[in-house]
Amino acid sequence: MSSSITTTTINGTTRITGLASGIDVDSIVEQLMAAEKEKKLNKLQQKEQLATWRQEAYREIISDLQTFTNKYFSLTSSSSLLSSKNFNQFTVSSSSSAVTASYTSAASAGSHTVTVSQLATKATLASGASLSADVQGSAAADYSDLSGKSVVLTVDGTEYTVSLDDVTDLASLQSAVDDAVGEGKVTVATTTNDSGASVLTITAADSGVQEIAVSSPDAGDSGLSALGFVAADGAVLANRLTTSTATLEDVAAYLGITFNSTDGIELTVNGTSFSFDKSTTVDELIDEINAADCGATIEYDQTSGKLVMTAATTGAGNKLTVAEGTGSDFLAKALSVATAGKDAKLTVDGQAMTRSTNTVTADGVTYTLNATTDEDATVSLIQDTDAVYDLVSSFVEDYNALIATITAEITADYDADYPPLTDDQKAEMTDEEIENWEAQAKTGLLEDDSLLRSMLSELRSAVTDSISGVSTSIFAIGIDTGSYDENGKLYIDEDALKEALQSDPDEIVKLFTQQSSSYSGTATVRKLTSAQLSTRYKEEGVAYRFYDVLAKYTSTVRDSSGSKGLLLEKAGVENDSSDTANSLSELIEDYQTALADEEDRLDDYEERLYSKYTTLETYISNMNAQLTALQSYLSSSTGS
Repeated sequence: MSSSITTTTINGTTRITGLASGIDVDSIVEQLMAAEKEKKLNKLQQKEQLATWRQEAYREIISDLQTFTNKYFSLTSSSSLLSSKNFNQFTVSSSSSAVTASYTSAASAGSHTVTVSQLATKATLASGASLSADVQGSAAADYSDLSGKSVVLTVDGTEYTVSLDDVTDLASLQSAVDDAVGEGKVTVATTTNDSGASVLTITAADSGVQEIAVSSPDAGDSGLSALGFVAADGAVLANRLTTSTATLEDVAAYLGITFNSTDGIELTVNGTSFSFDKSTTVDELIDEINAADCGATIEYDQTSGKLVMTAATTGAGNKLTVAEGTGSDFLAKALSVATAGKDAKLTVDGQAMTRSTNTVTADGVTYTLNATTDEDATVSLIQDTDAVYDLVSSFVEDYNALIATITAEITADYDADYPPLTDDQKAEMTDEEIENWEAQAKTGLLEDDSLLRSMLSELRSAVTDSISGVSTSIFAIGIDTGSYDENGKLYIDEDALKEALQSDPDEIVKLFTQQSSSYSGTATVRKLTSAQLSTRYKEEGVAYRFYDVLAKYTSTVRDSSGSKGLLLEKAGVENDSSDTANSLSELIEDYQTALADEEDRLDDYEERLYSKYTTLETYISNMNAQLTALQSYLSSSTGS
């Protein structure tokens, strides 16, 4: 026999796994361990996997239910069945652009006549004149050397290059300007400035022109200096402020504003106080006032060159109160023209109305007043039957798809011949084989699930049970349920439903959206007792019943007993405290604890096996060594 010994160190423990005995120790231990794992470990792993798969199956259904709830039973959803407005849908038209309209949940089909004699306006304070001077030179024009030179005139945002080649006097300069920008738009003249010099001015003719600026051309020689337009010497190159750089001091110089003793101004706008230094730019003043919640805004009107402060809301009344501190006169000179706000005045179907805004609601119709009218505007609301039909049809389609998914889960047969695979089994299979096996193993995990069956039954009853105070039913409006084994699937008779929507829209609204007179709304439903819920159920329409059932099973809000939705208590959902606080998660955790204990036991068992075989190998190796020594001794004795 061989006396060789092979050693292996595993986790710090030395094992003798050689073949001194002729025994394949590793193979034997592996087989014994496989048999030992089969007793408990594999079964625990399979139970844990089944619980995890079952939880995943529940969560997929919960996700589908919550998506369905958010779409049809959230008050903020555009397709909410809880909102009566979604059943009162109309096509709205107006005979005049002066009045446009929309509808509320209280609207009904029909026509309305509207006349508008006055629009609501906002109170304003504005400058009496432009805050800046006309374009004006700082020195007399020199016409002696203008050949080859030009200037750029910007008129209301459009740039024109004015050639000065033929300019020799004021008249020829006017001709050159007219050639560039068009005759009769801009006037060039002379005036005497504060220094007594005769300088050029460029102003708007009686032509509707507002903004004028003069500048050097991008290329070629500039004639600005020769014409006396030197900004550094005090020339005004634009008749509008550059609000990012123009200061209150600049404005004061033109309007003759006096600052207070601290070289600034103090304003109080609707009770909010502001303080500005004379070095404050116009933009800074505008930004500070507009950033404050003072019930007013201010802007620089580039077209008129004026400051305009406007009340935040329309209507008559004292909505813009502005006062100035002592020592300055900014208000009197920069915001001197006050215009009071006005109320809207209109007549709807012969009824005179006065409102503070241009949005007026009457009898379920919201009118937006855009202009005054010379004659009646006719606003028509025509029932949009197709839109309501599409809403109900969409709900039925999604509902049927939802219950079909759940029905498939609870009616699928579980095949015990396809338990979850062990790691050893997976090692002997291809990826495709594993995928196919696990697909079969996951089938039927929710077979005949009592929670899901109860929920489907409650949803079906919510549709079919009569409603207190409602004379119609889903059967009367062209909706029917399928056979019992279809778990509440709905079928629509399109013609019958559309006819019902046209003939009795109010009852259909009640059928779906009626709220319980005893316990209305959605906010407190999870806190109601079973008796209160029973009363609520009898009084409410189909949509609110659906909401209650779905909340019972999928709500993340705790009920009066402190529990979340029944399905969440069973399987939980991610991003919620129920993610781990649910019965399946607790079961999985128990399996994981048992698995950890079993794995520790198996580790100890494996160590004991190797210890036994190590002792055997050592003993046999020693015996082999003794036998070899004895044979050697006998051989030498015989030879002698």
